[in-house]
Amino acid sequence: MKPQKLYEIFTEALCDERIKAELIELIAGKADEDRLEGQTELFPRTDATELSAENASLSRKIALLELEAGRLRTENAELTSQLKRCKETLNSYCSSYAMQISLYEKYKTLSESSARVMSGIFKNNTLSGIFLCGVLPENLKSLRDYTEQLAINKYEESKADIAILCELYAYLLSCYNSTFTRPVYKLTEVKAGDEFDEKLHHNTDTAKQGKIKTVLLQGCIAAANGKVIRKAVVTL
Repeated sequence: MKPQKLYEIFTEALCDERIKAELIELIAGKADEDRLEGQTELFPRTDATELSAENASLSRKIALLELEAGRLRTENAELTSQLKRCKETLNSYCSSYAMQISLYEKYKTLSESSARVMSGIFKNNTLSGIFLCGVLPENLKSLRDYTEQLAINKYEESKADIAILCELYAYLLSCYNSTFTRPVYKLTEVKAGDEFDEKLHHNTDTAKQGKIKTVLLQGCIAAANGKVIRKAVVTL
């Protein structure tokens, strides 16, 4: 029978509602037979070879990720150890140089005029520069000279600077002394109420006798024999 004739017969048969219903039922039944257990139209059957290949690929990716995670854990542990060592070093540094760091922070708050004079004395105004240069005798002398000028001529307006410079001078003097087996210099311990002595004290006024009212600046004496190197600056 010719294909054209078959097509005409098939088309004519589909016009019969009974035959059409039987064909739909037959096709649906065949589909149910071919479907795997638990399979639906939303989850069509997949070739087992494809699933196996995908599973192998995922396993390789998981293995690589586990290796990377292990490397990162090792790197993190090493960085944590380095951070701990750095903190210990920093703490040790801060403990050893706490006084210098504290003084340097105060030094940076000096007035513009005092900071300018200090720059001319120390040349290098970094933390290390000040303390390395500051122990030189000529720099100690220059520091003391300037502090005395402030105490004698501008005490009220320069109190903050004088306090910082006195503290710096005392520390640098102790550093200088540490380079010898015995201290070379020491600061005086003049206090209010002491009797004024022109050999030991410099009065900012003209009076030559009486009791000391205020100590503006401690003096400096030779540690071995008490010889006066710099007089204390006082008021009566």
